[in-house]
Parts: sequence; C-alpha cells; structure tokens
Amino acid sequence: MSKKIKILRRKLLHNNFVFIDGIAKSGKIVVSSIISSLKDCENQSFPERYNNYVKFKNLNLIDEDLVIDLILQGMQMSMIENSLGRFLNFRKHDLSSVNNSQKKKDYYKSLNIKDNDFETNKIINNLKIKKNIIPMVVDDFFPNCTGKLKYFNNFKKIITLRNPIGILYENLSRSRVDRQISGHPWQTVFHYKKENKKIPWFVEPKNIKRFVSSTRIGKYLMFMESEYKPYLENKIFKNKKTQIFFIEDIWKNPKYSVDLICKFLNTKKTKSTAKMLQRLYLPRLKIKETFEKQFYYLKNKMSKSDFEYILNLEKSYKKKKNLYGL
Repeated sequence: MSKKIKILRRKLLHNNFVFIDGIAKSGKIVVSSIISSLKDCENQSFPERYNNYVKFKNLNLIDEDLVIDLILQGMQMSMIENSLGRFLNFRKHDLSSVNNSQKKKDYYKSLNIKDNDFETNKIINNLKIKKNIIPMVVDDFFPNCTGKLKYFNNFKKIITLRNPIGILYENLSRSRVDRQISGHPWQTVFHYKKENKKIPWFVEPKNIKRFVSSTRIGKYLMFMESEYKPYLENKIFKNKKTQIFFIEDIWKNPKYSVDLICKFLNTKKTKSTAKMLQRLYLPRLKIKETFEKQFYYLKNKMSKSDFEYILNLEKSYKKKKNLYGL
C-alpha cells in the first residue's frame, strides 16, 4: 500500500454487533444459537473471511487500515443483505437456520421485498432506528487483533472456552486438522509455500522443520499451541466489553447462562429461547462420563510426553476457569 494512500474507516449504520469468538469446537454455535433466539436479535452469521483478514495483517501481507475497512464493509453489507433475505441459511435442520430464529416470519417475508433504491433506502432507515443485535461467529479473531485492529475491542464480544482435552478430542477423533492441513475444499484456512513445501497457516516459518518432522499427534499439538493457547492469555480476559463463557458451565446451568447473556446484551428471552435450549440438548447429561471417555481416548493415542503437554494446558485452563467461570 502506497504511503500516500490511507484507507478511510467507514461509519456503520449502527454498532450493535456482538462477536462470538473461540477456537473450533469450543461451543460458539451454542452461544450464537441462544443469542439468535433472544428479543431484538438477528440470526447468527459466520463471516469466516474476517479470521483470515486479521492473520494476513499480522503476516504483513495486507495494510491494517484496509483490513479494518474490509471487515466493516462486510458488517455493513450483511446488515442490508440480511434485511433483503440474501445469504441467509434456510436449511431445515441446521441450528444456524433462520427457521430457528425468533424472527423466522420476518425473514421469510423479506424474500418478497423488491430490489430497488426505494426499498433499499427504507431498509437503511429502519436499521438506523431499530438497531437490532447482530451476532457474528468468528474463529481465532481477537487474539490476532493487534495494533490498529484493537479497534474491534470497541464491539461487544463473547469468548467461549473449553477444556483442551475436549477440544483436542473433537479435532483428533474427527480428523479436522488433517483436512485443514491437506487443504480440503470445504475449509476456509490458508497455506503458504516455504522451502518448496505447503505449510498450513498455524505453523510459523521458524517452526517448519519441526512441523515437517512431527508425527500426526505432534502436528495436532502445534495446532493447539497456535490456536488454543492464545485464548488463555491475560489480555483476552482484560478486554473491555467482553463476556467470558466456559462451555462446561453452559452445559450444566444453561438458564443462568442465558440470563447472563441477556444482561450483557441488554435484551430478554423469547418463547424461542426455551425451544432452542431443547434443540441444543441443554442442560447436558453425563458430562463427567463424556470427559472421561475423551481423556482416556487421548491417553491411549498419545505418547507420555505429548499427553503431559495437554495436561499442563489443562492446568492453565482450570486456573482461568476458577477465576472467571460461573
């Protein structure tokens, strides 16, 4: 980017967004689905490209002012497009479907809106007045918001955390990271080329040799080190306008967790909220038994030193949960 050009930061129609952030399988979809059932809340969206924008900036591949405006541009357009019924999820069985939203009728009605300047301007004016809460689900976002990207700390955010035993189990047992490393078509992560090798995003250039020589388990641990560990840093817990949720707490006490979400977002439950809790199988039963299954699965799969790494990570997690959990 030429030093003579400065990308201007656009002003949103309103700032009533909430980011739901956390590593994959940490419980974001549980929180975002609950939010979508609350009063004056739009349906959840999943702007995966935002995750890559902030990482590209930290790799010095893109101007940070441009990153900010690209994300704001996406936020602005989604407000209008969703009001027109575009890019919404109408799939019957998806948790993120508008069919599970308390605004289901409004979304179906929006499909009949004609695409013209009059209707678009009417939508824009309504957005400025109503200022409904807009939940957006991101991955590995706020740990990477450094420098000017700290601007996004001005928005409300909910960070979801989960015991690393459960996170690693979910990823390893389903071969999620294997698909990301191989570049599966249905993945939004990126790779780079170094030393004539295809390297996944979570490996820093200084760790390429370690990655190449690592076992499958070793590669998963590098993934955990890159993607999970940053969420345990103190700066995450000290960010303003932030609500921390440990998913195990929501599983055990969903009603109290919903009350906390309502208070944080200054909204209320609807009839759809109780239905959503049922769809999410909340409260969860046999949490302890499920954890033991995951624990021994990993113990049997991993070497003693590798398993010790996860146990140490779990200790750090438990310290944070004791301080900030319910």
